[in-house]
Amino acid sequence: LLKILAKNAETTFGQKHSFATIKSVTDFQRKVPIQTHEDIQPHINDIAEGVSNVLTTEQVQRFGISSGSTKASKFVPYTASLIADFQQGIDPWMYHLMKDYPGIISGKAYWSVTPVGDRQRRSKGGIPIGFDDERSYFGKLTQWVLGTIMATPSELVLVRDMDAFRYATLRFLLQEKSLACVSIWNPTFAILFLSPLKGWLDQLIEDVRTGSMSIDLGVAPEVDVTIRRALKKDPKRAEELECVRNDTNLYESIWPNLQLISCWAHGNSEEAVKQLRSYFPKVAVQPKGLIATEAFVSFPLHGEASAISITSHFFEFEEVESKTVWLVHELAVGKRYGVIVTTSGGLYRYRLNDVIEVLGHESECPLVRFVGKQDKVVDLRGEKLNEGFIMELVTKIVSRSRLNFQFWMVAPERNGDVNLSYSVFVQATSQSITSEDDIQSIRREIEKGLRENYHYDYCRRLGQLGELRIFVVEQSTNAHETYLSVCAEQGQRLGDIKPSALHSFQHWSEKFQGRFV
Repeated sequence: LLKILAKNAETTFGQKHSFATIKSVTDFQRKVPIQTHEDIQPHINDIAEGVSNVLTTEQVQRFGISSGSTKASKFVPYTASLIADFQQGIDPWMYHLMKDYPGIISGKAYWSVTPVGDRQRRSKGGIPIGFDDERSYFGKLTQWVLGTIMATPSELVLVRDMDAFRYATLRFLLQEKSLACVSIWNPTFAILFLSPLKGWLDQLIEDVRTGSMSIDLGVAPEVDVTIRRALKKDPKRAEELECVRNDTNLYESIWPNLQLISCWAHGNSEEAVKQLRSYFPKVAVQPKGLIATEAFVSFPLHGEASAISITSHFFEFEEVESKTVWLVHELAVGKRYGVIVTTSGGLYRYRLNDVIEVLGHESECPLVRFVGKQDKVVDLRGEKLNEGFIMELVTKIVSRSRLNFQFWMVAPERNGDVNLSYSVFVQATSQSITSEDDIQSIRREIEKGLRENYHYDYCRRLGQLGELRIFVVEQSTNAHETYLSVCAEQGQRLGDIKPSALHSFQHWSEKFQGRFV
């Protein structure tokens, strides 16, 4: 902490908050209030315009883009020191990954790569915006290592057409029988890619056989040449794919050496993870640690538990119940905390709005799991519904029922021209038999639970909100894919879209196929 403050004492922010006079954590907490992104937005704007020495003396190399489920994207300044701080968390993560799954060292890997899409590439001051390739988060050595084992060329990020991008990705992955590790963020990202595989399999097998790719990628000629140069002509592999095409566990037969899938697995990702496990029943799924665009908070260590990356940043934790702020060595098992970070990228006492729960300790380092977001609040009529509250309520009620949902989400929905009410959008698994009586029973329980929230109940009593409704999504459709498509239409990058228990978009009934019951 003192190193960061001393280095940036003469910045605009540092002078305003008297960094030069801070000698202790207590001084720091007294002189610097907890910040939100809205608080530092004017400083971000200045940096984007080209002003230097605003938050850091160090030059801002680029802006990371932080995508929320209910808010527009935010810019996060990246310095060389911040990237080094991320590496302090990535290195032990990679070490434990190789130690626990040694087979992935000799195989190929797929690390989440998402299309560039149409978005601004530089700020007015000339600073690059966004990471075209998630590997850009890593240091040069790690990037080089990943480059030698990656199953897909990094230039795929330049393919804008989603069908072409999916086909090309599958084409590269199918030629790699040695694929051993897949690292993605959203588990539905993998499901979205696998869903058209069976329909494209004939064409893909022929492309592997001939070493070609029989689609137009829609990229510049020099990029197209670079991508196609990485294709392999492998008749033997094509014959192997022909032999397993009718296997019950098709995906594991295609990639028999796959050992690990790393992805979000907590919160509202749990249902998508179940579906992903059905595709790969023998493959280990490792929950991600808490890695935000702004900070590297924790890395996977033991099962559901991830270790706080204590050498990455200076951490504070606000207890959810008491609102008391604690330091990392003061965290208590079983308690939930909001994460506050001070980083080398110019964020000081910055509230991430991520909530973690402490599961235990490794030596003295807290082991945690991600619980949900603090900032996912929908407040259209004064109801102030928080995603964490929604997640806990609905999960508890659904788990007690006889129903099994592969997708659910709560969102406000207009009922007529004026009335507004909340709806639960649900899709049952193909094995689950849903009766309207069961659906209505769940609806009444959720509504009762919602009305325990003072602000929601007040809006209901005033008639500002109508009664909760349930929309049943047809089983023949892919609710996860619809959700991703709508979020992408609203400007989010596919790989950045997070599963949401509570979403502010008000027209989901027009996007999902199904009906209100």
